[in-house]
Amino acid sequence: MNITLTWDLFIIVFFALIITYSFIIGKHESVKIIIASYIAIVAVQGIGNILARFSGQSQPMFSLLGITVDITLLSTTKLVLFIAAVIFLAIRGGFTIEFNREPGGITDTVLTGVFGFATAGLLLSTLLTYVADVPLLSKNIADAATVSSIIKQSELMNTMVAYQDLWFALPALLLLGSGFLGKEQA
Repeated sequence: MNITLTWDLFIIVFFALIITYSFIIGKHESVKIIIASYIAIVAVQGIGNILARFSGQSQPMFSLLGITVDITLLSTTKLVLFIAAVIFLAIRGGFTIEFNREPGGITDTVLTGVFGFATAGLLLSTLLTYVADVPLLSKNIADAATVSSIIKQSELMNTMVAYQDLWFALPALLLLGSGFLGKEQA
C-alpha cells in the first residue's frame, strides 16, 4: 500500500484525531474545548495585533540588534500562543461545563461526535487564518501566498477556506441548538 502525504490526508487525519479525542474526553469537556478555543482566538488575535504594532514601531531598534521581525515570525508566534492558550484554558481555566438539559442515550453520543467535528473545523480554520496572517474571517485568506499554494493542491483545504465563516460559527450554533435538546434535570 502506497500512501502519499497530501493536504487532504492531513485534514482527514486532523478531523479524525479531534473527533476521537472528543469521544475520549466526553461531551462536557468537548464543549469546554470549544469555549476555550473561542477565548483563545480572540486573545491571540488581540496579542498578535499588539505585537504587529509594536514590532512595526520598533523595527529600527530590532534591526540594530540584528533581529528581523517578519510575517513568518508573527504567524508562528500566534500559532504557538493559540495552542498554548487553548491548552491552558482547557486545563487550568477554572471553569466547568454542566448541562442542565441532558438528552442522554444516542443523542448524547451524536452530540459528542458533532462537537468534535465542529471543533476540528474551528481549530483548522483558525490555524489557517494565523498562517495566512490575515484578520479573522477575512475574505482575502485564499489570496495569501502561504494558503493559495495549499488550496491549489487540496480540494478539502479549498473547502475549508471557502467556508471559513461556517467553521467559525458552527460550534456556537451547535451549542445554541443543543440547549433545546433533552429534559430539564431536577
